[in-house]
Parts: sequence; structure tokens; C-alpha cells
Amino acid sequence: MVGLLTRALDPNNLRPVLDALSVASDVVQGLREDASFFRTARRALFPLPGERETTIDGDPFPPFQPFDAPGLRDRRIGLVVSGGSGATSAVVGVQRAFEEAHLGPAVISACSGAVLFAAPWACGLPSEKIARFWLTLPRRGYLDPDWKSLAKSTGRALGGWAGLLRGEALEHSVRDLVGDRRLGETHIPFAMPAWNVDLNRVEVFSSHTTPDLPVATAVRVAVSIPIFVEPVAVKGHLYGDGGIVNIFPVRPVVAEGVDAVVGVNCYLPEGFAGEDVSGWRERPFAILRASGQLRWSGMVALAREQATLAGDKLLLLHPVPYSEVRGARFYEAFVDRSRWPHFMQLGLATARSALAGSRR
Repeated sequence: MVGLLTRALDPNNLRPVLDALSVASDVVQGLREDASFFRTARRALFPLPGERETTIDGDPFPPFQPFDAPGLRDRRIGLVVSGGSGATSAVVGVQRAFEEAHLGPAVISACSGAVLFAAPWACGLPSEKIARFWLTLPRRGYLDPDWKSLAKSTGRALGGWAGLLRGEALEHSVRDLVGDRRLGETHIPFAMPAWNVDLNRVEVFSSHTTPDLPVATAVRVAVSIPIFVEPVAVKGHLYGDGGIVNIFPVRPVVAEGVDAVVGVNCYLPEGFAGEDVSGWRERPFAILRASGQLRWSGMVALAREQATLAGDKLLLLHPVPYSEVRGARFYEAFVDRSRWPHFMQLGLATARSALAGSRR
């Protein structure tokens, strides 16, 4: 018992402990504030026999409306997309705006959930096809909880179990969408951060660094977070979502020598500001409020640092309000695809306004 306590209090282990408390707090808060979170999670992960899936319209956009973006015409544009669970489906709306402005990125860098939408864009697929695919995909092609493995691992103190979802269904679905295309074969050069869980370091999977990695496998890695989705074996190591460290991966885009950078933030507060919890010490469950700040401190700082790499070339979009992904709504946005058409429409509206008004 003493050994467990001292390990938990080790400075290197204390942060994960506080992170876990913060995540638990988010979920409990969501259950308390919005019972729909529980109903949504239950329907997605524990569908009852005969329970029908919610039908989602696969065409979320109005008729095609061309417009001019004079500040970006004939410019070499880099696109950077943050993580943000299902809210990153706003990227499909951003792509639609690019299409309507007759623009195309020269390079794309994305992380976490955004890779679901940005990688098919990099493969040359139009926004209409990407939207329809993700909105009409059957639940079994997106979520594959592995209750048997979890149950079997309980007798081994959870040894051998690393995630509620396997991630295999998602990988197979992406392969149906983009085929056997590898990162070195994308229409637009693509990059994403990947977390080497074994060695605890962030690496870059891209059209240049890992050209032989299948796009479908890369997408699976991008959403693999231990406990939620099993890590993926690549090159002899287990990898997961690099967005848990680098939520706004600008460096691969800047390295391509672009003239302008369009950034899409679907997760952090606007302008990468920190969340204001002044007075937290006197509030109930003060330690949970402090642990939440600790949980995001490094991520926010790195996002700001990455943004400075682009300098005055950066046009930063915030299509999804922070309130839409804060706390338990982050998890709900992943399992509840009925919200994705709304996010896509926000992406289109925000990008149209920003691109048309750009003077870069």
C-alpha cells in the first residue's frame, strides 16, 4: 500500500492522477447538468435489441455558392486543424468554403478527431462525399466497444486491456472511403502528430516521414487514447493520439514554405486563451478545478507557441464555441453524430466569412 501511495505522489505520476480526477469530474458534471449525455452514451455503447439508430441527413450544406477570396488568390496556403472530438467535423464545412472560393491547401496538418475529416480531404475527396460518408455511416462502422476483453482482463488487474473501443471498425470504414492509399500517395501532403506511448514521445506521421503507412491506419492512430480507444501497433511500438500533447500542429505546415496559414481551432477557448476559474480555491471541490487547469496548461501553452511559428501568416478560425466541447460535451460530440451537421455548417459559415475578408 505504501508503495502505491508513493508512486501516486511521484511528481511524474501526480499529473496523470489529477488528469483522471478532472476527466471524472467532467463526466460527473455532464451527467448532473445534462441527462442527455447519459442517454447518448448508452444508445451508442449499449444499444438495446431492436433499438434503431437516429437517421442523419447526409447533405448538411446549402446549394453551392461560389465567392471570391482576393487576399488568398494565387497564394500557397497551409491548413492546420486542432483536435476537438466530433466538433472537428467543422473541417468539412471549411473544405466546402475552400471549394466555393476555388482555393486548395498546399499542405494539411491535423490531429486527433480532425484527421477523420482532414485525411480524406488530403486524399482528394470532395466535401460532399466526406460529409455524406461520416453522417450516414452505421454505428457499427464507427464504434466497436470490446466488452469481452474488458471482462477477461479484470482477473488480471486490467492487464492486456487498453481501451473501451478497439478502433478496428473505424479503420475498416476509412479504408472503404479512401481505399488502400498510403500517406505517401495523398493528393495533398498530409501530416499529423502521433504519440509513441511506449517511449512517451510525439512523432510526426506524414507523407514525407511515413509514406508507407496506410491512411486508414493513420486515422485510427489519431483517435487512439488509452482507456477510450486502444493504441495501435506501428513500427514495433504502440501509438496513440498526438493531439493530447500538440493540439495545434503548425510546424509541418510552416516547413513547407507556405504564404498563408489557415488555422481551425475546434477545441480550446478563442485565441487559445486559458479558461478563467478565478476564485477556485473557495469553491466546492476546489482540487478538481485546479486539476482541470493543470490538465490543460501544457496543451494551451504549446498551442500558443505553435501559432507563433506562423506569425502574421496565420488566419485563425474558431468555428465551434468553446461551450460546445467543454467538459462532458467533448465526449458527447464524439459518440453523437447528430450534432455533426451543425458543426459542419458552422465551419462553412465561419470559413466563408474569414476567407472572403482576408487581406493576406
